[in-house]
Amino acid sequence: MNKTISKPFLLSSEDLTKEDLELIFKRADFFQTSYKQGDKFDDLKGISVALAFFENSTRTKLSFEIAAKRLSAEIMSFTASTSSLAKGESLLDTLKTIEAMGVQIYVIRHGSSGAQQFLQRNTSGIILNAGDGKHEHPTQALLDNYTLLKHFGTIEGLKITIVGDIFHSRVARSNINVMRTLGAEVKFLGPGTLLPRRLNPWNVEQIDSIEDAIDWSDVILVLRLQKERMNSGLLPSNDEFSDFYGVTLKRISRRPGIVVMHPGPVNYGVELDYAISSYPNCLIQTQVTSGVFIRMAVLSLLSEYLKN
Repeated sequence: MNKTISKPFLLSSEDLTKEDLELIFKRADFFQTSYKQGDKFDDLKGISVALAFFENSTRTKLSFEIAAKRLSAEIMSFTASTSSLAKGESLLDTLKTIEAMGVQIYVIRHGSSGAQQFLQRNTSGIILNAGDGKHEHPTQALLDNYTLLKHFGTIEGLKITIVGDIFHSRVARSNINVMRTLGAEVKFLGPGTLLPRRLNPWNVEQIDSIEDAIDWSDVILVLRLQKERMNSGLLPSNDEFSDFYGVTLKRISRRPGIVVMHPGPVNYGVELDYAISSYPNCLIQTQVTSGVFIRMAVLSLLSEYLKN
């Protein structure tokens, strides 16, 4: 298994070719099948991985940690709030300190868009973007599309509506690139204040209502309202958002085959009815499971650059 993805890092979904995506999904399939059989993996044996999360995270951080452990990596977990960053140390100095300890792969989440790109220019190590500001979250897009691939058998020709807070969403930006590369048709639905402010930068058609979205789509990808990134006044209220854009069991009942996804965490009662969580085609927990195997695949493939 010497073949690897085309770039020795993963900073953006735009780094990934269609061949890269297919290779990642194939490697994820291998790990998912082999893990169920009880196989052990040493792809990252002797390799140090730093989990450097400068923003809070549950799913992403835990799934990267599990993925790295399953691949036999040496793991360093870094917490910004208890580091010398609180004393004024720069982000670059922090990276150099970790690098001096022999770390080779850095899984980084940061609140500033482009932070990982800056750090990759200043290290010989491998940086993997676990979310940067409002910019990108490439492994989330990978696991979302892997989940769809496993469910439908193909992504080519799927009709997907991304619903909600698209302006603040790194998940939306990454998914647009990956979904289109794999042949899906993507549309947006959301309040005008939560859509991209530069007119149609991705040439994505806007759909008019949640009812129209349900009628048109094979998949509804619902996004969390990111209040922590919003200025005041972008939404009148959560109730009004729910009335116009919320995905409810009643609304989707006329399309029993439609798939519902959400990257989490979910604001139940706002973006989704809690009843949706038990809906047969709600794939939220499947996305979480997919995340571990996708992140194993990405770490495994990137580690090939350290062995040559």
